[in-house]
Amino acid sequence: MTKLPDGKSRLDLVKAGLTGGLPKRGRFIVSIDRLQEDPNNERKTFRNMDDMIESVRKHGIIEPITVTQEGEHYRILTGHRRYRAAKAVGLTDLEVLVREPDDDITRRFKSLISNIQRENIGAVELAETLRHLLDTGAVTTQRELARQVGKSEQWMSSMLRVLELPARLQEELRNTPGVGYEMTQRIAMVDDTKLQEELVAAAVAGESTRSIRARVEAHRAKEGNSSSPKSARPATMIQLQQREGNCSATIRAKRETGAREAMLAALRRLTQQVREDDSLR
Repeated sequence: MTKLPDGKSRLDLVKAGLTGGLPKRGRFIVSIDRLQEDPNNERKTFRNMDDMIESVRKHGIIEPITVTQEGEHYRILTGHRRYRAAKAVGLTDLEVLVREPDDDITRRFKSLISNIQRENIGAVELAETLRHLLDTGAVTTQRELARQVGKSEQWMSSMLRVLELPARLQEELRNTPGVGYEMTQRIAMVDDTKLQEELVAAAVAGESTRSIRARVEAHRAKEGNSSSPKSARPATMIQLQQREGNCSATIRAKRETGAREAMLAALRRLTQQVREDDSLR
């Protein structure tokens, strides 16, 4: 369990966190009702929560959740899974580490870098977050975005290429735990849709990154030895974007049969999410 500050008892922390004004900096115990998830958190899919919920049920939250003050509440910076597990087991108070607020862009990059370093979110969610940062003008070029997160331009390009995979393959990868960034990037760099489908199926079945890498390299070698002339690669993506004030909405799909229907379905789901999100009221 995290050591309490010198001269402070747990009761002191409870009083500090649950009465009077909200503390702006330090380690406190606060009501779980005062915590709010970050709606811009890169992680959208919370898998394999059973083990964490059981651990919290037995031992509580060992490492405090990191938060920043926002009005009468605290916005969670790190620890969304711990927070959800705590709610699941019925905890009413949580120990938190309150930090000074950063501006929104700085906060997004700190969270993103942390997740990239630990591969803590899926490749598809990561690619969507990176694209969002470009689309909203947080950075203007892939080069700058790569510099901000400590990656090469080549890494950035191949990660964004993940969004060119057919929507059904993106969903399979999104919903399959354990598929790493390198494996997903290598699949995305393949131009052959049939091979992409085979590789995604292999990844879902648990094939190793090394095996996927070997299959991609073999495919490239075969293409390199082919004597047939190669036609120029056609545009593979359809992108529609609409701005309204500070809001930007982008719908992107691979140019293939069913793209129109997939884009309309994605737009309907997004519209429904906006309608149901109480934080936007």
